[in-house]
Order: sequence, then structure tokens, then C-alpha cells
Amino acid sequence: MDEDEHRREEEAARRLIASWLADYDPSETVLPIDYRGGTGLAVPAADAPTVIGIARQLAIEGLEGASLPDPPAGLQLIAEALVVDEHPSAHSWTPEERVDLAQWVAVLVHRFGEDGVRRLSSRLSESG
Repeated sequence: MDEDEHRREEEAARRLIASWLADYDPSETVLPIDYRGGTGLAVPAADAPTVIGIARQLAIEGLEGASLPDPPAGLQLIAEALVVDEHPSAHSWTPEERVDLAQWVAVLVHRFGEDGVRRLSSRLSESG
């Protein structure tokens, strides 16, 4: 895939996510209390501080003094649903840890699109 094609795909992904967020109402967001998490990510079990540390490291990679980008409203919920909730250890993390990780994953997705999630999955697999 050449650089132009990659940029077009990334922009298409950003437009898709933006369309999902257009009608977002945070007052309607409710997570089930008994949610145990999924196993949609093919990564080893890990404690929250390890996963958060790796996500943070990847999110700030290459910024060197630049300010951290602010992801669009609602992207954190998408990150939580599609990444955090699918980690095999998510059920054992505190709500605060889950929110912290979702924030870093949202920055990863905002900066790198799907490649950000791929980088995170790869790094988590290497660390396990």
C-alpha cells in the first residue's frame, strides 16, 4: 500500500467514526454491571498498569514536545467497546483503569487509525 492509499483509507476510517459520533448522547451510555469482558483481542492476559503503560507509550510516540492531540468526543467509547472490553483481562480491571486505558486507546486511534490498535496488539503480544 502506498502512502496516498494509506492516507485515503485513514481518512475514510476517520469519516466513518465521525459519522458514528454525530448522534452520540453520553447520557444514554450504560455499561452492564456484570460485564466480564471479551476475548476479541488475541493478546495475553495482563494487568491494567502494564497495558495502560504500553498504550500510553505508543500514543505519545514521536510527539517529542508537541502537545497530545485531543480525540473527538465519543472516540473513547468506541475505544472502550472495541478494544478495552475485548482484552482478556478487562474483567479484572477497576473502572478507573478501564477509563484510563480507553483514553489512551482513543488517542492511538485518533493519531494512527486502525494501525494504532494493531501496534497495541503487537506490543501486548510481545510483552506477554
